[in-house]
Amino acid sequence: MKKGFFVLLMLSLACVVWAQAPHKYGIKCGIVKTVTDNGGRKSYNTLWFDNYGAKEKSVTTMDMGGGMGEAEWITISLEDGNSYMIDNTRQAVTVMKRQDVNYLDMPEQQAKARKAKVLGEETIGGRKCVKWEEHVKQVLHTATMISWVWKGIPIQYNIDRPKSETTLIELKQPKSIDASVFEIPKGYKQKNL
Repeated sequence: MKKGFFVLLMLSLACVVWAQAPHKYGIKCGIVKTVTDNGGRKSYNTLWFDNYGAKEKSVTTMDMGGGMGEAEWITISLEDGNSYMIDNTRQAVTVMKRQDVNYLDMPEQQAKARKAKVLGEETIGGRKCVKWEEHVKQVLHTATMISWVWKGIPIQYNIDRPKSETTLIELKQPKSIDASVFEIPKGYKQKNL
């Protein structure tokens, strides 16, 4: 009897903790690959996430054209509330406060700041998505963004200024993501923003 009560108590506690955890995505882990067309110039992004988005790594690559080669941007966001921008060329890490958009449970203040509203639902590539409209302040103007979001994951979005279109290439749902994916390189110079 005591053992059954203990198991029930532990399950209840686990449910309460899980319900209170900030889940950014509706699946535990994933690998999301997208392509963005910026008026003929393309960039490619791979996002790895685990623990419902508590840990993320994003790698964006773009051919700079004109023989300049390829540029790469790497950001790792962790449960400590920070994002780490990795510069492998300079062996440097820039640390800043993590700025997430949670489409599963967007805080009212963030929704107001982004002038975010749900436009309805649409199916994209067989996935039932929530369609969002947001007006996001940039340095010199406000950009309008239309996003199709599946389980909290933007799988397609269009931005009007500067004009760009992002589409899903591939979405995998592995059972786990190796912890080394989210490691900050050791020995890199760190600076805080």
